[in-house]
Amino acid sequence: MKGKSAVLGLMMAAWAAVAMAQPAGDVSGIYKKDGGELAVLQGDNETLLYYGAGFTQGQSVGTCECPLVLQKKDSATRWTLKSADSEDTWTLRMEPGRLSLAGGSAGCCGAGWPGEDAFPRQGVTPPRTCKVKAPRAYFHDSNAQNTQRKAFVVAGDSVQAYVPSIEPDLVPARFAGKRVTVGLLRREQLDCKAPEGGAPSASAAVDVKPIAGKWVRVQRKGKGYVLERPCSSETPSFNLQAGGVMDVNYGQEGEQLQVSAAKPGAKGAYSLEVTSSGGSRETLAWTVADAKRGIVLLKGGTGFFREGAHFVRESKMGGIPVRAEKCEDEYE
Repeated sequence: MKGKSAVLGLMMAAWAAVAMAQPAGDVSGIYKKDGGELAVLQGDNETLLYYGAGFTQGQSVGTCECPLVLQKKDSATRWTLKSADSEDTWTLRMEPGRLSLAGGSAGCCGAGWPGEDAFPRQGVTPPRTCKVKAPRAYFHDSNAQNTQRKAFVVAGDSVQAYVPSIEPDLVPARFAGKRVTVGLLRREQLDCKAPEGGAPSASAAVDVKPIAGKWVRVQRKGKGYVLERPCSSETPSFNLQAGGVMDVNYGQEGEQLQVSAAKPGAKGAYSLEVTSSGGSRETLAWTVADAKRGIVLLKGGTGFFREGAHFVRESKMGGIPVRAEKCEDEYE
C-alpha cells in the first residue's frame, strides 16, 4: 500500500482457524448457513456488512439483499446498523456461538420477512485475496452516489474483498496496513482468487446442458398433473441456461441464481448448488418425476423449493391440462 491507500477486506487476518477465538470487538468474516450469508468487513473508521437470504413468502419466496453500514457501537456486543439503500435500522448482536441480526423493513427484504436471522460463528470463512491490477484503484463510499474517495490502492497491492457469486460493479473491500480502511472497490480493477474450499464464481460456468431450458410449474392432481393459471400472478417458472445462470420467476417476484456446482446422479437426477446474487448458497435435489411427460421435482433449501415443486419442460406443456382460476373481470 502506498500513499493514501486504504482498502478492503471482508474480514481480518485471523480468519476461519481462529474465528471462534476472536474478541467480541473483531467479528470480520463471512458467516453462512443453508440459504443465507452474512459478510462483515470491519475497519477503523467504517464497517460494511452484507446480508443475503431467502425466506418463505406465502406460496412464493422472498429474498433479502441488504448492504448495511455500522452506524453506532452501542456496546462490545451490540451494534446499530443502517441500510445503505434505505432508511432501515438494524441491530447486530454478538452472542455466544452466533451473530444475530434483527430489524429492517419491506424496503430491503420485502413483505413477510420474519424480522430476525442468526448465523453460527463456527465455520466462518475468509474473503477472497485479490491483487490490484489498475494503476490506481480508488475507494468509493457506500452511499447512493457511491462517491469516489481520495484514498486508493495501486497495482500489486494485496487486498481482501467480499465478491458475491453474481458479481456487482463495486465490491466491499478492506486493506490492513497501519490502519484498516474499508470501502467499495471496482471489481474490474481486482484480480481475485477463489477462497479455499469455496464454490466457483459466476464467471466459472457450470455445464448443465442436459437440463437447460425453460421449466414451468405444475401441480399434482390424482395420478397426473395440472398447469395452474392464477389471476393475480404468473405461473412460477425458471429458465436454466447451459452455463448455469438460472432466472427464476416466483409468480410475483423473480431473481437470478447461479448454479455453482452440479453433480449428476442416477436416472437423470442432479444435486445442484445454487447461489443467490447476495452470495447465499443452498443445495437443491433435481429428480425426474415423470420422464414421459418431461416432469421433474426440484426440492431443497429454505425458500420456494423447500417442500418440493414439480416443473414441466416448456416443450412438453401441450400434454398438461390447464386449470385457470376464475377471475373477477370475467363476471363483468
